[in-house]
Amino acid sequence: MRRIAFFTMLLICCYFRAGAQDTLLLFHPTAYNLQVLQHLIDEGVFSMDGYHLLGVYHELETYDYEQAEAYIAHHQTDNFSLHKIAGLLHTGDLFGGNACTEQYKHLFSISNGALFMGGPDIPPAIYNETVHLLTYVTDPFRHYCEASYLFHLLGGTQDPDWKPYMELKEDYLISGICLGMQTMNVATGGTMIQDIPTELYGIWSAEELLSLPPDQMHRNYADMINSECNEPTSYHFHRVKLKNRSYLIRKTGFKKASDPLVLSSHHQAVEHLGNGWVVAAQSMDGKVIEAIEHEQYPFVFGVQFHPEKPGLFDPSILHPSTCNSFVNFEEVIKNTDSFSFHMAYWQYLTDALQKNKKK
Repeated sequence: MRRIAFFTMLLICCYFRAGAQDTLLLFHPTAYNLQVLQHLIDEGVFSMDGYHLLGVYHELETYDYEQAEAYIAHHQTDNFSLHKIAGLLHTGDLFGGNACTEQYKHLFSISNGALFMGGPDIPPAIYNETVHLLTYVTDPFRHYCEASYLFHLLGGTQDPDWKPYMELKEDYLISGICLGMQTMNVATGGTMIQDIPTELYGIWSAEELLSLPPDQMHRNYADMINSECNEPTSYHFHRVKLKNRSYLIRKTGFKKASDPLVLSSHHQAVEHLGNGWVVAAQSMDGKVIEAIEHEQYPFVFGVQFHPEKPGLFDPSILHPSTCNSFVNFEEVIKNTDSFSFHMAYWQYLTDALQKNKKK
């Protein structure tokens, strides 16, 4: 208890450091993720006006957060800071009261929202499945921490009697990208397709995957067969079909038939939806869920694709696409509805944050 009280005091100090600013949580605040958000802000794509970004991570994560501390120190910004959560977590106590519960409660009380970023595969034990041979788990405590916080906020089928924190603040923003969306689903009792090619298409070779139509590929598998040059990007463009009346239509002004191009790099996907979710977008063949939204809380939603990649908005960023060519993501979608779709997505997040500012 003394240890929890100590870290609670550190959290309160972080809160007062933010001064009069409102607070947005960023889980897994690596130097790269901080740089991505700063780039979006600098390019005018996303605004955190009046907000302090509090990066949250678990003490047993494998990532070295000294890199993130160095990034903050180098840029000399008071708008970013880090907070470490302490306390042992394991798969049996994530979905209910545990060693981190009081810290989660304080984080929720001092913040207006939380962002969950992309990353590696979730340990299947969290959603009560055995491990597929192509599932690759690198940082279990990151997943334990994020899934548990999301359960505390949203509740789930794991414990129907749990009272979600969101009932106290229904306008709280929760947004997840790729892994972030998957974790939102798993935290509420959902399950995962552990490998799209083998489970949905019965395909076991990169060469066969690369022969599929673009809309059936969810990452660029060329990086698996190119060994004589710079590794090609794993990111791949494909279209998605927006669901009628979803937030991607209601809040961005897009029509159901727009089918925007999005950038993705994943081999897993949401299988069965957890408690409270509805589908907001699907792949063109209907096999992969591309976006979800919560049916009760208006600012809780996730996307399977990557609208945050800086190259989507910066013509100077090039990525190797083959041994002899490069691709600029912005060039692919500029002057199209797909570019407008990405801009509208970030404008919706900006508007949600401004709406949720403390009066």
